[in-house]
Amino acid sequence: MKVIGHRGAAGLALENTLESIEAAVSAGVDAIEFDIRMTKDGKLVLSHDKHIGRVSLHKHHIHLYSLRKLREIDLHNGKPIATLQEAIKAAHNTPIVIEGKDNGWAVPLANFLRKQTTLPLCKVIAFNHQELYNFSLLMPNIQTYAIERTSPFDAIRTAHVLKLTGVDFNFWILSPFSYFLARRHKLDIIVYTVNSPFLARFLRLLYPKISITTNFPDKMQFLRSKHLRDQKSA
Repeated sequence: MKVIGHRGAAGLALENTLESIEAAVSAGVDAIEFDIRMTKDGKLVLSHDKHIGRVSLHKHHIHLYSLRKLREIDLHNGKPIATLQEAIKAAHNTPIVIEGKDNGWAVPLANFLRKQTTLPLCKVIAFNHQELYNFSLLMPNIQTYAIERTSPFDAIRTAHVLKLTGVDFNFWILSPFSYFLARRHKLDIIVYTVNSPFLARFLRLLYPKISITTNFPDKMQFLRSKHLRDQKSA
């Protein structure tokens, strides 16, 4: 079972920051997930919410401000908002999972990724399945996953029809039948957000072929041990 750091490693450092990404790398992860949004001047920055109120003392809506203006604001960790370029650099060679928020990001993200001379293994995920599909047409070599929080079967059908790589569920909607159906359609499965080692063990027992997203990758190293041993012996 693979372990993906959620918003970097949101349980170890301020989410969607370079510190959080570096904490995920240090903790040991198979991939690092973070969220992107677009500024008023078309730059891609890391943020889960529409505004920065969760991570700073201000509630500036990202799409209303230029990158320069947003970078003048200190987050709770005393650092400015991170750009996608900085996030990729902080991840080093660790694979990344980029979640596109809202709409309008497909073309800017595709253009950005095309310009990268070096890029770790990259996956793109989104709740906005139409925007995700648009991105998949622009960048067919990058894996794409449909996120869903309520209906796994809608996500499986969408991913199958749109020829996406996989699905990304809230863990509590994954069931033996949806697991079987996704596997039958040869879809990769990620679940979020698993922060309890006990729950992680239970999920591994029922669904051995999934990856989990967690705020605490440091607590989930026991999940990585087997597949790392398998890789070394291959």
